[in-house]
Order: sequence, then C-alpha cells, then structure tokens
Amino acid sequence: MSFMLPSELADPEVRPAIERAVEAARASGTPFIRFFRPAEILALAREAGFRDVQHVPAAVLAQRYFAGRTDGLRPPNNAEELLVATT
Repeated sequence: MSFMLPSELADPEVRPAIERAVEAARASGTPFIRFFRPAEILALAREAGFRDVQHVPAAVLAQRYFAGRTDGLRPPNNAEELLVATT
C-alpha cells in the first residue's frame, strides 16, 4: 500500500505540493484521513498480522524506476512511500 509522510518529515520543497494534494482531495470528497511515520506504519502492519513488513521510501522508488532518464523526469522525494507486507 502507499502512504504519505507527515508534512514535517517531508522535504521542505515538497510540503507545498502535499498541502495542495490534501486540499484537492478534500475538495473532491476524498480527504486524507491520516499520515504515517515509517516506524508507525510498520508497527500497525505487524499488529494487523503481517509477518514480513518493509518500508520502501519514495527516494528508493525514484532511483529504481527513474534512474538514467534523459528527460530529467523524476518524482519528488517524500512524495509517496510504500509499505510492502506479506503474511
């Protein structure tokens, strides 16, 4: 699943975009209910019964999927994090 970091953990240059996304979601009727710190989301997944849990930071995803692009396209750091969990 994907999750968003609390704005205080996001890079300062990303915070305005997060705030705009929150407002846009709220305006469309789908508000963000909660933001998570990585340790918190991992603990919640374990408490829910997932045995193997892993946090994949946005920066790792950007490096994995956008490295070497000649057009410079790259998502911002701290944009959207992933939780990978299996039973």
